[in-house]
Amino acid sequence: MNITIEDIENLPDDHPVRIALVGAGGLGYEAFCDRVEDSILSAIEHVEKGKGMYSKLGEDAISCMIIFALGKDGLNADHDAFRNGHCDIVVKKGRFEWYGEAKLDNGPKYVLGGFRQLTDRYAPAGPTTNRGGLLVYTKQPNKLARLNGWLKEIQNEFESPITLFPVCMNTLTGRTTHTHPASGLEFKVRHFPVSMYHHPTD
Repeated sequence: MNITIEDIENLPDDHPVRIALVGAGGLGYEAFCDRVEDSILSAIEHVEKGKGMYSKLGEDAISCMIIFALGKDGLNADHDAFRNGHCDIVVKKGRFEWYGEAKLDNGPKYVLGGFRQLTDRYAPAGPTTNRGGLLVYTKQPNKLARLNGWLKEIQNEFESPITLFPVCMNTLTGRTTHTHPASGLEFKVRHFPVSMYHHPTD
C-alpha cells in the first residue's frame, strides 16, 4: 500500500509520523502553520508559568517574549513587520507566512478590532498566506470565559459570516474561518487567550 502526503495530513494531530514531519517543516503550508501554532502554545505555557513576573508588561513586551520563543524553536519570526500596517507577529518560511495580532484584553469589542486588523489589513489570504492567530493577553480571571466572550462577539458582529468551531479544551484555544474579501479563499484564525491574571491569596 502506498502512503500519500494526503494520508499523512489526515493522521491525528498526535500521531508520531505527523508530529515528526511537521516538526521537520514538511507537508507544506498547513503543516508550517501547525508548527507555528504549536510553538506559540509552548510559549504561552512558559509565559503563564511566570505570569507573576510578567503581568505588568505591556502588549509589545509580551509579544516579543513569544517571538523569542518562536526563534528558539527555529522559526523566522518578526515583530511589527509591515504588511499594509504593522503586524505584531509575522512568521515566514519562503513564500509561507503566518500572521499574528496581539491585543490586551480590553473587552470583546476591542478584541474584535484586532480581529479586523488581522483579517482586513495584514493578511492577504492567498494560498500561502491564509492563516493567522489572535493572541489576547488578559489580566481578568477565567480565560475560558474571556475566550468564549470574544468569539461570540466576532461571530455576531463581524461583517462576513463566521464559522466558529468548538473550543479545544486541551489547549483552551478557539478556531474560526470565513471567506476573505480580498482573495475569496477561506481564512483560518486560531484564537489564543494568554492569562496574565495573578492574584495569589496566600
